[in-house]
Amino acid sequence: MKKRVRWGVLGCGQIAVDKMIPAMQCAQNVELVAVADPLEKRRNLVGVEGYSSYQELLADERIEAVYIALPTGMHLEAVLAAAEAKKAILCEKPLGQSVSDVVQMLEAAKCNEVKLMTAYMSRFGDIFQQGCHALRSGAIGDMTFVYANFSYPALKSYPLGTRGSWRWTDPVGGGPLLDIGIYLAFGLRELLDQSIYTTNARALSTVAPEGAAVADTNMAWFMTDEGIPGVFAATFSHQECCITVYGTKGRLVLTDCFAQRPTGRLELTVDGKTTVTEASPNLPHFDNYRREIKHFSEAILTDCEYQPDAEAVLADTILLDALKGT
Repeated sequence: MKKRVRWGVLGCGQIAVDKMIPAMQCAQNVELVAVADPLEKRRNLVGVEGYSSYQELLADERIEAVYIALPTGMHLEAVLAAAEAKKAILCEKPLGQSVSDVVQMLEAAKCNEVKLMTAYMSRFGDIFQQGCHALRSGAIGDMTFVYANFSYPALKSYPLGTRGSWRWTDPVGGGPLLDIGIYLAFGLRELLDQSIYTTNARALSTVAPEGAAVADTNMAWFMTDEGIPGVFAATFSHQECCITVYGTKGRLVLTDCFAQRPTGRLELTVDGKTTVTEASPNLPHFDNYRREIKHFSEAILTDCEYQPDAEAVLADTILLDALKGT
């Protein structure tokens, strides 16, 4: 059986160069063949063949799969082109800017018989997986309420006029919902193992600078399909990353499990007794990406199922659309 998938990378930005490409170079079932980026200095950082456009890379018959790390607004065109070129596709989150975009991408992948996966690297972290296992095993009894908040001070990290300030100025792809709220959307779906529906969503601003084209806060009440209520918040105002799930026997608290590095803390309280598990400090900074690319490459090699699949990604996109609020 063939042991490696031959990959290409579209876009040599920070995530690709600092995280995914080192992960590819460490994954035993991956061979990185080429990258594409319009900036020569960026594609020369990688040490493999470089193309100036993704169209050139997609025409390379050696390449079987592509990792798309382009700006969100370019995902639709790139995914459609990659599917037409018969390449398996791993695309950075969010997959698309709208439900209609995502539906087009999923249909293109299906019609061309290629696999398409959204890159939710956080789901491959040990702490997140342990949280999923604890809830699905009934550790805290019947779930009764959920609190989920992912926030960071974006104005401090990305002031207007800096490289990352598209988070403030892009009216379609910017804002906290698509930047960080998407982690909560897929995280809640996987942790609770239930569908999620919003009941009251709002977008508002408290710290957005003058000239911002987006709100700095997205909040919502939500319900699962089994009737569990919860609160969702993604903001650019302060530092917090926490999902708390309450149950009839106790509670589960996940903190800092969506960082690019393999971090996180799991606090599990059952019948008044609390145990704490923290991520290993010895893992490489790209370890979640390594697990992600290994998982999808294995699915390509063996033609087996993978997660998140098309149904899950569409559900996340529909939820994000509902969370936009008014």
